[in-house]
Amino acid sequence: MKVSVYEAKSKLSQMINAALEGEEVVITRNGKDTVKLTPVPKKKGNWIGMYDGQITMSGDFDEPLEEFAYFTGEAETFLDKIMREDEHKKNSKE
Repeated sequence: MKVSVYEAKSKLSQMINAALEGEEVVITRNGKDTVKLTPVPKKKGNWIGMYDGQITMSGDFDEPLEEFAYFTGEAETFLDKIMREDEHKKNSKE
């Protein structure tokens, strides 16, 4: 099916149905093919579980990392440092 831009304005529903049925639908401007109307491809299945069996976790996944020792209380945190500095300022004023 070939239709002009002017015609396409009034026949859009028919053009969509034709494209969905597999017919080639072309819109022309000044007698030249300009645009082809095609259906959007259907998605293949559900995306949930699409990586099933492709992702693995290390056996020590739950083990604490040395770089994050402050989570275990073994290192001074930013808040600990501020509190220590505040305490030091308070003691030096007295």
